[in-house]
Order: sequence, then C-alpha cells, then structure tokens
Amino acid sequence: MLYSTRGSPATGRRVMQDNTWLESIPFFSGLGPAQLSLIAGALEPESYRAGEDIFLQGQPANGMLILAAGEALLFHTEADGSQLALATLSAGQHINHEALYSEAVQSASLRAAQPVTVLKLSRAGFQRLLNEQPALRSAFGQVDSASGAPVSLQFAEQREDEEILIRAHRHWWSFVRTAWLPLMLMPAMWLGAFSLETQALSLILFGLSILLPGLALVYFYLEWRNDSVIVTDQRIIRINRTILALYRQVTQVGLESVHEINFEFPPSDPFARLFRYGTVIVKTAGAQGNLELDFMPNPEQFQKLIIEDRAYFESRRAQRHHKIMRAEMQRWLAGDSDDDAAATAAAPDSPPRPLRGSNGYLSSRILMSNGDIVFRKHVSVWAQHTALPILVILVSLAALLLSAAFISADMRIVAMPVAFVGLLVGCLAYYWMDWDWRNDLYIISDDTITLVHKRPFFLQSLRDQILVERIDNVESVTSGFFAALMKYGDVRMSLVGADEPKMFHRVSNPQKIQQEISRRQHNKSERRAKYDARQQRQILDEYLGGANGGTLTANAAAALQSSGAAGHSAGAVSADEAALNEGAIRAASNPDRNRPPRLPRKIMAAARRETSANAGTKNPARDRRPQRLRSERRDHDSA
Repeated sequence: MLYSTRGSPATGRRVMQDNTWLESIPFFSGLGPAQLSLIAGALEPESYRAGEDIFLQGQPANGMLILAAGEALLFHTEADGSQLALATLSAGQHINHEALYSEAVQSASLRAAQPVTVLKLSRAGFQRLLNEQPALRSAFGQVDSASGAPVSLQFAEQREDEEILIRAHRHWWSFVRTAWLPLMLMPAMWLGAFSLETQALSLILFGLSILLPGLALVYFYLEWRNDSVIVTDQRIIRINRTILALYRQVTQVGLESVHEINFEFPPSDPFARLFRYGTVIVKTAGAQGNLELDFMPNPEQFQKLIIEDRAYFESRRAQRHHKIMRAEMQRWLAGDSDDDAAATAAAPDSPPRPLRGSNGYLSSRILMSNGDIVFRKHVSVWAQHTALPILVILVSLAALLLSAAFISADMRIVAMPVAFVGLLVGCLAYYWMDWDWRNDLYIISDDTITLVHKRPFFLQSLRDQILVERIDNVESVTSGFFAALMKYGDVRMSLVGADEPKMFHRVSNPQKIQQEISRRQHNKSERRAKYDARQQRQILDEYLGGANGGTLTANAAAALQSSGAAGHSAGAVSADEAALNEGAIRAASNPDRNRPPRLPRKIMAAARRETSANAGTKNPARDRRPQRLRSERRDHDSA
C-alpha cells in the first residue's frame, strides 16, 4: 500500500489527556466532539521497546496507527537486503489510514527508535463504528441507509458503503410471453388422455400433462426471476443468468461514466404501451460501454430515478472533494508539511516483488509488494496446453526404459534414438506451453491495468496498458458446466474511444476480478481529489507567499480560518470554499493531472460573486436523496 504519515509532533503532548487532539489530524478534522469521543474509545494502545518492529514490509495492513509517544523509523528493504530510510514519525503523527477502508499490504517497515506507544484503530473496529453510528458514516463521506440501519449486503457484488436504490426485474409480461406454450400444451394433453381407451395410459398421460407443463412454468419463472437490474448510489448493475447453460453475466457501469439515459417503447410490440414496459438505454462516453435494459417496467420513472441518482452522486462527490480541500487548507494554515508528497518522493524505485506464499508454481493470482495484483489464466488452461507434451514425455521415457531392458541390441539402435527424439520434442513443447501460460499476465494496479502477452524465444512481446479512469463498463461472464464447476470465465472492459473491448480470457473467479477493477475505479476519484488538493495548496502557497513577501498575512490567515470554521460549524459553504471546491472538482474530472490549476483567479471571481448571491445556499433539488420505485418502497416498508 502507499504509506502516509500525517499529524503534528506537538499533538503528541496532548495524547490521552482529552479528545481534542484528534481534531489536529486531518482525517478526523470534520468530526464533532461526540464523534471524536467514539473514535477515541475505539483506539487500542500498544507499546514497543526501542528496536522492536511495529510492522514489517509485506505484512497485511489491518488499520490505522497513531504515535502517542516516542519516535519510529519508516524504512524500505531492498532486494539485496539493504534498508533505505524513508521518514521518521514523531508523537502525534499517524500512518496507514487507507487501510481502514480496504485490504492492503505494507510497502515499508516501521521500527521503534525509542520506547513507543501506539494507538491502533483497526479496520473491523472502524467499520463497526460506521455501522452503529450513521452520523459518523455520513461525516466520513459515506452514505447511510434511509432508516439509519447498517447497510446489509443484498447481492454478491455489493460494496460495504453502497446503498441499493432500485432493484427491478423485467416486466411480468416477459414471463407470460414465454409461458404460453406449456399453458397451451396442458389442455391438449388432457384431451389426448380423455380420448384413450386404456385407463392406465390415460392416467399416465394426465399425470404428465400436469408434471411437464408445470416444470416448464417453474423453469421459465426462475429464469425470469434470476435476471435483475440493480441501481445503487454508485453504479448500475445488470445480472443475467441462464440455469440450463450455467451462464452468469454481470455488467456494471459507474454513475460517473453515465452521460445520457434514454428510453423507448418497442414500435413492433403492441403490448409495450398497453402494459407500460420498454427499453432503457444507458449511454457512456464509449459506444461499447452502452447498457440496454429491455422489458423494464415504467421506463419513464426508471429514467427519472437514474437521473436523480446521478445528480445525487455528483453532489456527494462534490461534498467529499470539498471536505478534502478544507482539511488540506487547515493543514496549510497550521503549518504542517506535505508529508504525503515527501513520503512519495522518498519511496524507492525498486521493482515490486511477489509476496511470500502467493507465488506458487501454478498460482493464478499473485500479490505484489507494491499492492498490485497479477493474474494468470486459469490452471485448466495450463493443464489443457501441457497435457499432450507431458504424455509425449512419459511415453518417451517408457520407451527408453523398455528399449534398455527388453529389446534386443539390434532393435535398440533404432528404438532408443526415436524415443530420445520424442523425449526432446516433448520437453521443448512443454517448455513452450508452460512459458506461454506463465507469461500471459493481467496486472491490476491503482492507476492502470496492464495486459502482457509474451511468447518464448522473443517471438512476441506485447504490453497493453489501460488507464483505470478510461474504463466505461466492466463485464464478467461464466458459461458452461466446467466453467461453473472450476470457477473460471472472461472479464471484458469497454474503454472510452476504443472500438474493441479489452479482455481477460479464462481467468479464475472473474466476478472477483470485476469487483477488484470496480474497487480501484471507486478509489481513484478520492486519490485524485487528494492529489489535486495538494496541488491547489501548493499553488495557493506560492501565490500568497509571493504576494506578501514569502509570508502569509495575519488577515488572510484569519479570513481563511474563519471561513473554514463557519463552514464547518454551520454546514454552509463560503465563496472562497466554493471556489476551492469548484477547482478541486474540475481538477478531478480533468484527465491531465499535471496541469497547473489557476486557483487565485477562481478565488477572486468567487469573491466578486459573493456580493450578488449567497454562495452558501444549498440546492434542495440537487441534494435531495433520490426516491425509490413504488414497488421498492413497499418492499422496504414491509421489511
């Protein structure tokens, strides 16, 4: 994982005396006194002697650490065993707050330079607090359910911080239009049973007339019920299943990728307007990522709710970016250094290595020391390709042994060279097939996805790299008995501006790979917001420092502090904060991350607009939580 060290050493003197010291940590800067008390109650103290390791490189990161007393050294162990010092942590600084939200591994080691007291906030304890305290979840920028209850996972691909707004099946007419054949077959078989003279045959046919159409109706109903469309506060998911073919397809589109939503009543279907069902088309930046949802009930209302959900998503994302920007400005006013940037600059440029225990001979999923995950094709692909070479090797070895033991010397002159040639060919073929499988890689990192295709003897070496933010649509498909039994399938990624999708072919657990890609996409916006907040801080620092002789004036500092305090206490957004927020949002949506944001111009423009309009007024239509479908509300109330 990417380590980060934050906090002020002066904070350590107030640790364990009261809860106000937590306010100086930017991660907790938006919490109130009662919420800070809850966080303080979840902290677990741990003590270490001088020279003792607090955590080691490559170990799982289970939560956030805050140094209450003492000093610790953060260092990286190189491939040759040498140790490179990265940073020194003092009392009041914290590390690994990213591990509170997702599983990660330590990219460096932390060792106590003197007796150290550490306060640990575990991931499990943090998530338990979020579930028990809806207000705390909202303070950290996560959405709680409408009733204030913990968000329960209702489908396999659901995230812990994700709320289901719409869950719909195809219109009931899509089931009825397939059920007419068994319904018509049943009376026809009854007529045949009554027309038979033999009573036994008549009873058998009558029983089959109930059993066979009944089984067909149950199957068609399950097929209709298996397929669903789920709209959450973060994405749109379509799940298609076919029972007999053991087919499962999961397609998802993030709300940030949705550009247009249309619906239509099929003109060739006279029942569409009669029963009010149609096709909803979700369009993205790339045509390959479009999602067509057929037989959707009440398509007009479905379209409206997705549009409201999209606006609600943008509003919450703006609030998160504003919170990050405000925390960065408070750090700047407090005089804290940019520890994240310093730690990133000090990170060594050594190549990542596989973690111990994840790189077996036939491993199809390898965890790397830098947090990347490397996937190979399923082991069944290796077995399929190497089966014939292994058979040739075994037959050749058997032929050599039999030639040496049971064949005469005259025949041995011919048999042994033939067996030796077969053994050589089999070994070369096995080397080729094994090398080919081992070097076809799919690498998922925080920012990119890399597809590597290599052939031995330098015959082919292709490396295709994809930016995570350029992915519109992610789809996983499992089809067939063996694929369902051995849990392998394909993952397809539709890209913005690309004519053909990118594929992961025959990989293990394609649904989990799809979730991993989706998780990296979900975390990308927050990391970009933090990056742009640091860029905005640097620009503002240079601008105000140059304008005032290298120092920030007391009036400017007081103005920024008062505006931040007013926005924090009253929940309003001042003109300066609105400008900062607008700059952060535009920076997060701009794919060119290296452009210099022109923050001072936005601040001056916002100051001029403040005299004619109230910048703190909220838009109730934008901030209102999107409603559910009527049927969904009834199900929610009855539950």
